[in-house]
Amino acid sequence: MVSGRAHRRGLGRLTLRQRLVAVGGAGIILTLVVMQSALSGLGAVNHDHRTVDRIRQAQRLHQDADMQHDALRADVYNTLLANAGLSADSSAKAFGEFSVHADQFEQDLAGIQALRLSGPVGQELARIRPAEENYIATGRHVAQLALTDRAAAEAAIAPFERLFDQVVGVLATATARVAREAHTAEADATSEVGRQQQRILLASGLALAGLLAMAAMLNRVGKRLAESLTEVEDHIETVVRSERRSREFLSYAAHQLRTPITSTRATAEALLLQGASHEQEDLLSALVQETGRAGRLVTALLRMARLDQGEIPLREASDVRQLCRREVERMEARAPQLRWVLDVDASVPDRVALSPDATKEALANLLDNARRHAQAAVRVRVTLASSGLHITVDDDGGGLPEAARLAAFDRFVSLDGHGGSGLGLPIARALAESQGGKLDYEHDGFVMTLPAAPSRPTRPS
Repeated sequence: MVSGRAHRRGLGRLTLRQRLVAVGGAGIILTLVVMQSALSGLGAVNHDHRTVDRIRQAQRLHQDADMQHDALRADVYNTLLANAGLSADSSAKAFGEFSVHADQFEQDLAGIQALRLSGPVGQELARIRPAEENYIATGRHVAQLALTDRAAAEAAIAPFERLFDQVVGVLATATARVAREAHTAEADATSEVGRQQQRILLASGLALAGLLAMAAMLNRVGKRLAESLTEVEDHIETVVRSERRSREFLSYAAHQLRTPITSTRATAEALLLQGASHEQEDLLSALVQETGRAGRLVTALLRMARLDQGEIPLREASDVRQLCRREVERMEARAPQLRWVLDVDASVPDRVALSPDATKEALANLLDNARRHAQAAVRVRVTLASSGLHITVDDDGGGLPEAARLAAFDRFVSLDGHGGSGLGLPIARALAESQGGKLDYEHDGFVMTLPAAPSRPTRPS
C-alpha cells in the first residue's frame, strides 16, 4: 500500500511535460464525458423534434385533405348542374375544377404516406386512407357520368352522399386523434429537453469541478495558452475576412471589367478591319491578343465566384463516351501537333447520371492544362469503379513535383510559367466537388472521381 506522502513525492518527481500530459489526459477524459452526454442528449432531443415536425406536417396535409373532401362534393354537384345548364360554369370548366381538387386530394394522401409515420398517428392515417381513396374514385366516377350520362349520375348521387357522410365521420375522428397525438408528442419532446438539459448540466458540473482543480495547478500556463489561442483565432479570423473581401473584390472587379474589356477588343478589331499601317496593325493585334487573355481571365474569375456561392449543377443521364470524345476532338483541333488518345473501359455504361456541363467544363480545363505541358501525347482514360466514375488525364510532360501537388490546386498559382491563369485546376476541382466528387493528382495524372451511377432508360410498358 502506498502512503499519501509517498504518492505526493511520486507526483513531485514528474516533469512539467509529464504533468501537462497527465492533466491533459484527465481533461480529455472529462471533456469526452461531457461531449458524450451532450451528444446523447442532443440526439434524443433532435429525434423527438423530428418526430413532432413529421406529425405536424402530416396534420397539415390531413387538414388540407379534409378541405379537399368538402370541395370535391361541391365540384361533383357543380359538374352535374353545369351539364344540365343550371350553373354559370361550362361542363368542361366544372369538370376541370373537380379534377384539380381531386388531384390535390390525392397529392395530400401521397404526402402523408411519404412521411412513413409510425405509432398511433401513422396507424390512424393508414386506417382512413382506403375510405378517402374510395371517396375520390367514387367522386371521379360520378363527375364523369355527369358529362356522359346525366340520369346515371343522378342515380349515383345518393350512394355518393352516403359515402360522403361516412368519410366525414372518419375524418373527424382522425383529425381529433392526430391533434391529440401531436400535442402529446410536443409535450414529450419538451419533457425530454428538460431531462437532457439536467443531464448535461450535471455532467458539465462534474467536469467543471475537475477542470477547476486542474486549472489551479496550470493557471499561469493556461493563461499563456489562452493568449496564444486568442492570437491565433484573431489571425485566422483576419485571414478569413481578408480572403472573403479579396474574393468579393475579384468578383466585383471581374463584373466591372468585362464590359470595357469586350468594348476595347471590339474597337481594336474594328480598327484592324478598316486598315492601318504596319506598325499600327502590330499594336492593334497585340491589343486584341491581350484583351482576349484578359477576357478569359475575367470569365474564369466570374466562374470561380459562382462556384464559391455554392452553385449546384443539374444531373442528368449523359453519354460519357460522347462527352469525352467531343472534348478530346475539340482540343485536338487546337493542338494537332500532339497525339490525343481516348481510352474508355468496357465497364463504363452507355449513360451515366452526372452533370454534363460541369463535367465537360472540368475536363476541358484538365485537357487545356495537359496541352500546355505535354511534349508529344495526351491520354484520357475513363473507368468505372466502386468509388465512382474515374476520368484520368495524363501527359508525357515532366509531371508535378511531390511538393507542388497541393499548391497546384490553389488559386492564381502557376508553377511552370506556361501562361496559365492559375484558375483552371481550382475551377475543375470545384466543379468536381459541386457534384459530390473530387479531383486529385495521382500516379502522374489528374484523376476526377464522380459519384456516378448507371442510368437505365425507361422502357415503355
